[in-house]
Amino acid sequence: MMRISHLIGTFQILCVKDPSTLHINASELSKLALAAKRFLHCSSWEMQYNALEILLDIFFCFLKQTKPHQTISTLESSSFSYTGCPGISDNMLSTHEETSEDERSLNMILTAIVDNIISLANQLANCRSKQVPTGHIYVSSCDLEKYRALFGLMLKLVSGYPSAASAAFDKVRCLMKELAQINASHYSRVAASCVESSVEPAAGTIKASCMETDTDKANLASTESCSKKQSSVVHDLILCTLKFANVCHDMCHKTSASSCNLHHSVKSLTECVQQNASQYCSTYEFFRLIMCARISWSTCKIRDGNKGSGDSKEHPNIFFTPVWIAHESCALRMAKMLTRKQSYWEAYRSAMYCCHEGLWFTASFVFRKVSAAFESSAFGFWFKSLLLFGAGELEMKLLLFPSAINKLVGELNTEKDLHEDLYSVETDVDHTLARSPELHGYQEKVTGICERTCLANDVLTSNACSDREFFFQRWFISLRASFLKILTDVLDILNAHSSAPKDISHHESSSVAIENNQVLLALTNCSLRLSDLAKSYDLLAASHGDMDHESFTTIARLAFMCSLLSFCTAFSVDFSNVPGSSEPCRLPESFSHESILQDLHQRVDRNDSQVVSQLRQFMSVSSFELDSVHFSTRMNMSGNLEKDSYSLFKFAVASLLRARADAKGVTTGEDALHHLHRGMQLLSSILRRFMELPFVLPRHFFSVRPCLGTELFMFDSNPANKDRISVPRGFQLSLTLCLKWKRVLERTPIRIAKLYCILATSPSSPLHIAGTRSKQFEMRRTTSEMVLLHSKLLQHAKSDLRKTSHKENSHTELVAAFACFKPAGSGQGFSDCLLDVSSFPRGEYQIAWQACCVDENSRCFSLLPLNDGAVFSVQ
Repeated sequence: MMRISHLIGTFQILCVKDPSTLHINASELSKLALAAKRFLHCSSWEMQYNALEILLDIFFCFLKQTKPHQTISTLESSSFSYTGCPGISDNMLSTHEETSEDERSLNMILTAIVDNIISLANQLANCRSKQVPTGHIYVSSCDLEKYRALFGLMLKLVSGYPSAASAAFDKVRCLMKELAQINASHYSRVAASCVESSVEPAAGTIKASCMETDTDKANLASTESCSKKQSSVVHDLILCTLKFANVCHDMCHKTSASSCNLHHSVKSLTECVQQNASQYCSTYEFFRLIMCARISWSTCKIRDGNKGSGDSKEHPNIFFTPVWIAHESCALRMAKMLTRKQSYWEAYRSAMYCCHEGLWFTASFVFRKVSAAFESSAFGFWFKSLLLFGAGELEMKLLLFPSAINKLVGELNTEKDLHEDLYSVETDVDHTLARSPELHGYQEKVTGICERTCLANDVLTSNACSDREFFFQRWFISLRASFLKILTDVLDILNAHSSAPKDISHHESSSVAIENNQVLLALTNCSLRLSDLAKSYDLLAASHGDMDHESFTTIARLAFMCSLLSFCTAFSVDFSNVPGSSEPCRLPESFSHESILQDLHQRVDRNDSQVVSQLRQFMSVSSFELDSVHFSTRMNMSGNLEKDSYSLFKFAVASLLRARADAKGVTTGEDALHHLHRGMQLLSSILRRFMELPFVLPRHFFSVRPCLGTELFMFDSNPANKDRISVPRGFQLSLTLCLKWKRVLERTPIRIAKLYCILATSPSSPLHIAGTRSKQFEMRRTTSEMVLLHSKLLQHAKSDLRKTSHKENSHTELVAAFACFKPAGSGQGFSDCLLDVSSFPRGEYQIAWQACCVDENSRCFSLLPLNDGAVFSVQ
């Protein structure tokens, strides 16, 4: 063990220092690599693993010093020769003599990792088959940690060198074949159907939600035929291998520019599973791998088609073509197989994946099956809510592609063997699917979809034991319903002004100006509501510090798209340069074009200088404030959906900028009418492309557990008022506060440095009955209130950290006070504040409040209020 420690120390001396000040000699690295290779043949697994870690780090050092920009497009795999002992043979090290040194090193590392996995599997299988004659065993957590550690090295290699992905998948395919043979040879007596019931192997690497653990797994898996103790020793390892393949694919899909060809490797792996371990086709991991390969293949076909047509765009518009119908057909074929076998847990997980990808036909199909099977269970209402929500999103999709229903129903009624080529679903015909020609007449249908969405929320509300149960889900669904209501209003405006402009006489110019002002006012109101909705999505993300990165990205995209549509509705029609208007349009006091533009600007990639410059042309530089107090999310550009959303954004900005330039020549009422019509057409075009983008659920939506937040307890500082809070009229209210934060430290990496709280009340909102509070969570009112308070609180926290002062807005009658708390290990803190209610008339009022915390890196997180504010009386 001392020798391997000495080897690690030598490597640290050579490679850990700043490479800008130290040139690492290639010969020294080669000597170190040869020394590390010798430890691959040791009997100690820990020594082997440490040697592999060193070899991997040496590989990265070598690439950084010699060939930092080289990529590997193709890398053939060497044949495996397993002799029962760990490590790699000399023959394997000498393969591919015609390739470069980095390719040989890459192949050697991958082969060594895979050989170690195979060796571990063989040793465990041989050992335990002697100890347990019946074969009813499973892999221990210690053994699984070894497998995960080895797979972790492969992920480290792929993440640092994405070109190695194809080679890694090729090794995994060989690994899968070997594992299947070990599984069959040692435990042939285990029924194939038992595969479907075992728990997932890598559950420890993912934070399992309460709903997944307590509800779905416990109930859905209980219908399957075999228990975990009947699974074979290699079973968990095979599932772990499939899981690694999915994680590896996701990583490459987001980080590698050359991931387009990765689907060939994934397809080979899935075919290997079908041929050698067909029972694993009934697992979620296989379903996900097939769908990843399918989506990658579709992306490549569209990208190649764009190149063939002369389109030089790096990121084509994947979701603006109805290729989703092929994805639905493939997903539906596998989902039918899972439900037919009553593998409800795997089917449910597959439906969750479909919700993440916007495949609502398959998701609705599975939710309908699961809801029917578990209608009387304790969580039957959860499946019913999902079914209602999914049906609404499916109907929204079919509004744009009404002919798609025939193809999907046909696939639903067709029985096909799963072992047929899952890539045979045609995609060429998808581009010819009939689109609905116009958006006119959609209002009633969208209203019906909105009502169904609200019903999905009502189901959760009526079954929640407290106001804070299903908090995230109800908030998210409520925001979706709010968007659908705004969409209906925008469609009403478009429908009312969709007809082509007619010739008008001179005396009709004033009526045209009035009509233009009415349209502008209606669009302004919609723009303002969309802007508020974007801020609500921001607050939703900021209020869940335990949310995974992908869910945060999903919500950030929704906020970005709402901000974009707010911008489009506000700037699609501009009559500021049109003379002869009867009177200027009076816009709402809370609305300004500057704030709409600013909100969109702060969400845009600052590196995109072209689009930033275009945005600045909509407003004078002097009125453009770049420093915004409001917290806003910024969309990650790693996924295809995010790239297509950004593509739509650039199209909209460029189109509106051209329309703005054309409007400068408008001098008459007739010209204004034509300009109005062109603006409505442009907005309709943008909105249609907006609606074609799939609506997807964040992963956090299926994480049903108590939310993290704070409870605030308020007490009257006057000792005489022990059981109530009251103040004489004309005086300020002095309060003693106790703030308790829950589940923040346990479930998040947040290290709290400071906590802030805002208390607010208004003289125009007295309680009619003392102490009366709504027992049901009023999502719309609460969200609007929380957004306002969060913005003020963030401004105060920002000023406090910078040791500066800020001015409160005087146009609101809201009375607010702030308090600061020091974090304590006990999870609670104390403070006091003075609320200026001296101008309040006699009556009883309720205090609204909001809290946030700032971590050691000065990042701010909103903390949900888990209890109502206190009631006080003015006497």
